[in-house]
Amino acid sequence: MDSAPPSSDSPQPLPQRPGPKLAPFTPTAYADIEFIQELGDSNVDMDSFVWKVRIDGRGPYALKMVNSHLVVFTCWQGLWAETDLVINQFRFKWHIHLRRTGGGYLNCPLKTPQLYIDYFDPFNCECRVYGRLQQENREDLAVRAHGYLLLAAEQEAEVAKRTISDYSDDDDDNHFGRKFEPLARDRPVHAIVKDLATDGVNFGPQHVDQMYRDMEDLHGLGILIRDITISNYIGGKLIDFSRAWTSPNPSLERIDEKRLWKQRALDPYDLQNCIADLGIRNGWEVIDWPDELAACVLEESENDGCGTDPRRYDWRKWEADLEAVDAFMENDLYGPPWDEEAEELVPEKVELVPQGEELLPGEEELVLEEEELVPEEELVPKEEA
Repeated sequence: MDSAPPSSDSPQPLPQRPGPKLAPFTPTAYADIEFIQELGDSNVDMDSFVWKVRIDGRGPYALKMVNSHLVVFTCWQGLWAETDLVINQFRFKWHIHLRRTGGGYLNCPLKTPQLYIDYFDPFNCECRVYGRLQQENREDLAVRAHGYLLLAAEQEAEVAKRTISDYSDDDDDNHFGRKFEPLARDRPVHAIVKDLATDGVNFGPQHVDQMYRDMEDLHGLGILIRDITISNYIGGKLIDFSRAWTSPNPSLERIDEKRLWKQRALDPYDLQNCIADLGIRNGWEVIDWPDELAACVLEESENDGCGTDPRRYDWRKWEADLEAVDAFMENDLYGPPWDEEAEELVPEKVELVPQGEELLPGEEELVLEEEELVPEEELVPKEEA
């Protein structure tokens, strides 16, 4: 499908914050895209839709298009409020960003809604990882990404029509979820161009040792994966980083140390689990476990049971203007601490989760029934109430 960009502005590597970035795949970030076949299952995949495509006559590639409904802020149980009021007034410590991306783990807020997008949107999470792998010439650690593209409206509509059996042009809730995300309504769908992995298996016993080495190498490059599952591997290589934290990242810096330890411990724990699960399914007779992986899971590792700490990575070596970076990190990234009233209303160690949401190991659950929800008017700043 032929598509011209809506403006002549030169696209920039994304995200436009200190740290690694991914460049556009074409000079305009738009391209002719032939959508060949949907990959995966759009009814199961939460973060994205992936299609086999040809781009400007080249390929095939895998094109990962990120859902807008995971981009910004969702209040659980149908409670909606103006994002800027919640973030900037701090009357309630209300975790309105989807907890899977990590924004709800911060012990102080970011200054603006856009910063949450820049650091926790699944698209930007992936851009940071692939940008870091390119910086370090370690693209061997994952299925390779080539750059990003923006979808034109007609391309987005084509994907929707070919995916949704009862799609209607009159439906104002489009395929990528903008109806419920005010900050995403005018945002073109962002997509990442990746190699099309052709291996027919997620991984086998011959991949186990290398999978552990890759995980540790990613940690050593300042990348916490946070989503190690069987389906996120093809041929023993990771294909998905939509929930990853890549340094510099607020959730590696402004987070309770115990909670960060839990997040770090999940990578080796999940790796061992997905290897064991697939081995049981496929009847592997022997799994040659790396000794270091077993030590991590048993919390016997020299690296505090979590493997290499991604915070040790020196990301500053890539920054051309350290003075500007330091000024941004000190003055423009974080808002004031959560106020005392917020701390009383929502305990620091309790995570708000929707009913039926799977909890991470060791975390408490606080499920709000409908009658317990804070009235929307109470989210209005005191001076406007």
